[in-house]
Order: sequence, then structure tokens, then C-alpha cells
Amino acid sequence: MSELMEITKEEINELPLWKFEGEITILEDDKDWEEVIPKLWKADILGFDTEAKPAFKKGVYNPVSVIQLATDDEVFIIRNLLCGFPGDLVRIFEDPSIIKVGAAIRDDLKDLQKLRKFKPEGFEDISTIASENGVRQIGAKNLTAIFLKKRISKAQQTSNWEREQLTQAQLDYAATDAYLGLKVYEEFLKLGWA
Repeated sequence: MSELMEITKEEINELPLWKFEGEITILEDDKDWEEVIPKLWKADILGFDTEAKPAFKKGVYNPVSVIQLATDDEVFIIRNLLCGFPGDLVRIFEDPSIIKVGAAIRDDLKDLQKLRKFKPEGFEDISTIASENGVRQIGAKNLTAIFLKKRISKAQQTSNWEREQLTQAQLDYAATDAYLGLKVYEEFLKLGWA
């Protein structure tokens, strides 16, 4: 694809608002892993993202508090500060045969490694792939608009991800952010970019 794909804010605003509509499974307890890990091992490709409570002051750091993994029909919202970051999940993150895809994931991986050391394998960044193929607007919102012809809301991005009970809006946002990585990557596969 030789031309640089671009989209204006006005064009994005005309697109239909989109969110993940499948099953959202929330993990908040270590016993929740038993059912989820086999589902993750079955996936060839997982959408991936993380969330942390925003730090509005310089020098303040908050750890990753939510890890999202998406399959075609289910998104797992992992509240790792409550249910841990088990070795089984680390093994998935280190397995090159399971592709994990997301937008601008370098910092997500660095932040996860502050919680537990692991060697990330099989991670693909849709922002990097898009850039390497001549796309200039490589954020999640733009890539969703360009490749999926849909608009996503980023309203929950700076919400408190450590709150006792996540809101439905937070769950929808988190699920959509992981799912869009999977769906955009599938478009890249069709284009021969991935």
C-alpha cells in the first residue's frame, strides 16, 4: 500500500461508536485462573493491553492494575493487584507461538516486568506494523478508524483502575482496547503486513 492512510478528526467523529460486545470475564481472585488459563493457551492470537491508575504528579508511579487479553469472543480483565500475576500467565507471555497484539505496547511490557521479571516473546505492536507500512496516524483510535471503520471512546483512559469495583464503562473501555488490537492485526494479516 503506497499511499499514506490518513483520517481527520471530523471523519472519525462520523464513524459509528464501537465497543466490544462479547463476554467479559473479570479475574479478581487467584482461584479464577483455573478456568481461564486453558482458554488462553488455546488462542493463536490474543489482543493485549494494560491499565494503571493515572499519576497526575511528576515522579509518581502506579503499577499496572489491569491486564486485558482478548480472544475472538471473550475478553479477560485481569485485576492483577487482586488475583496476582501467576507463572502460567508468564509462560503465555514468554511463548512465541501465541501472538499477543496491542497498540504502543512497549511501555506496557516494561511496566509488567516491574511486577514480575519475564522475557516477552510473540508480542506484536500494531502501531509499529502500521508505521512500517506507511501509516502516519498510529494510535489505537486512529488505527481503529482507518482499518475497522469504527470510532472508539477514550473517556475512561485516565479513570481510577484501582477502585474496588470497576464501572461498566471501565470494563467496556478495557475490553475494547484489547479487542481492537486483535481485530486491527487481523486486518494487517489480510494485507500481508503481519
